[in-house]
Amino acid sequence: MLNAYPLNAVPLNGLAPSGAPAATVIEPGSSFAWTVTVTLGGADVSDKLQTSIRVACPRDGDTVASFTLWMDDAPIDVGALAGQAVTVDFHVMGDPVVTTRLFTGYLVQPVFDVFTRQLACEATTRLADTFESMELDQIDLQVGGYWSPDVFEEVAGRSRWEYAQERMSTRQAGLGVDRFGAPRITPWQPASISYEFADGSVMYGSVEVSLAVLTDTINTYELELDYRYTRYRQRNRNYSWEHPDAPFTAWRTDTTELPDVDMIVQATEAAGWFVRSANYSRLPPTNTELNPPWYNIHTDLLLGADWSAAIRWTQRAVEQYRLTFVVEAAVASVGQVVERDRIVLDTDSDNDRNWEGSRPTSPILSNGDPLESLPVRDQARLDNAMQVGLARAAASVLKAQRGNLVSWDIPLAHALGVDVGQGLRLINRNAVVTGAAEQVTDELNLETGAAIRTIEISTSRGAADAIGDALAIPVPPEFVDEPMAPSPGALPTQLGFRSTAPEYDEELPGFAGNYSVPDANENTLERYPRRFIVDTPEIPASWRDEITAEQAVTYRLAPPIDQLEL
Repeated sequence: MLNAYPLNAVPLNGLAPSGAPAATVIEPGSSFAWTVTVTLGGADVSDKLQTSIRVACPRDGDTVASFTLWMDDAPIDVGALAGQAVTVDFHVMGDPVVTTRLFTGYLVQPVFDVFTRQLACEATTRLADTFESMELDQIDLQVGGYWSPDVFEEVAGRSRWEYAQERMSTRQAGLGVDRFGAPRITPWQPASISYEFADGSVMYGSVEVSLAVLTDTINTYELELDYRYTRYRQRNRNYSWEHPDAPFTAWRTDTTELPDVDMIVQATEAAGWFVRSANYSRLPPTNTELNPPWYNIHTDLLLGADWSAAIRWTQRAVEQYRLTFVVEAAVASVGQVVERDRIVLDTDSDNDRNWEGSRPTSPILSNGDPLESLPVRDQARLDNAMQVGLARAAASVLKAQRGNLVSWDIPLAHALGVDVGQGLRLINRNAVVTGAAEQVTDELNLETGAAIRTIEISTSRGAADAIGDALAIPVPPEFVDEPMAPSPGALPTQLGFRSTAPEYDEELPGFAGNYSVPDANENTLERYPRRFIVDTPEIPASWRDEITAEQAVTYRLAPPIDQLEL
């Protein structure tokens, strides 16, 4: 019997037959005989092993194997050994022999003692090198997570391993290597308990507890994200002018000078605005059928006009997001332990500088709003950076809540199926603990015959009544503008060259001109200049200066609940 099942009945420490509990219970086991096989460069070097072998497999990073070989008197090219493949297999002797792979990697740091002829070997799984040889899309597929150039540096010319680590910082998981050298992702919180260690199954006195340092147990994370961009602003204003003697039949009985299309366009542009759309009431062309006949070749002269004028400018806008992530139960227990981060997105382009001088190629629909704000917001870019910030913040807090570590030793053959990332439960007279395996370390002593597996788990400090909020991207804050003055009514008209004409007002907007025929001695009458003025308002400084709007959101985090009863 081994681990409560006959050795030949089920795989060692594997799943029990149908109907058994979901967790495999590891009971106190009997002694066992074992051996180990180590290969270097494909050759079996087990007979050269000295003293001990150690294999450390963490959740994050490389698995490392350390051992020492005695080299005979034959010549040896030590420099050629680095980079050679290494495997370590553990065998539980019996009928049949149960073999488990403990390590697959490469020799990276051999040290040769020329006097003792001993070769100290350290082999790793070279995880970073694996990722350096991968394309970015392969890393994206392998690692997942989120990434944004606005949060991290551009990837060109940078380490692919760093890129993978940046993506992992947004995941609640670890990136390590399995026993066969393949990269793998292990979630921090497993879906269920895989193994339960019954009382008496672990080695006496081996249970150790390492409690997290309070200052490292982050329970509040404050993220500031500023999104700076250019608002393409446009103000529209409607104008109208009509001759006081319109329509044409009335004007013809006592004619005056008239403005033309160019005068209205030039008057509008002189004020820094431009004509968006217009409807002109033109003086009719020649018509000999009228009585008396009418002759006119100046068809741009106007008896009235309705037009929309617009002005364009740019305004820098800053959307300020103030996001707080909090574990309420932890704050209530020990007070705030805060970590802070800041992300800034700043967009600028040639379009920003070209906007003010641009003109629409077709009428712009204002939907009834005379003030058009056309912000060039890259919502997809903002969402991507925001998603990175949200995920990193939540991962930082939840990882900090897993800082309490518990470890114990067990005979290796009794726990061959245990691996990092699995959910484990320890039931001991000194402790009842649940958590996820963070590291598994195997020590094989060739002199004493001891084969020990040290298991270290992390426990999550959750609360039963904790409420977790979805990490939803917040809605953008709203910018508040000063109200705009309404558009003026019909522009006035000043007509001179008559005895009844008032004194000319050079500041009065609209049209100024003269009657064609005076009603007195023309030498005594004032002639007005023929001109057209469009009165346009100033753009308030608050519409041009940088504007900010803030959105504050608090996210409650609910860490998973593990037991830690001592």
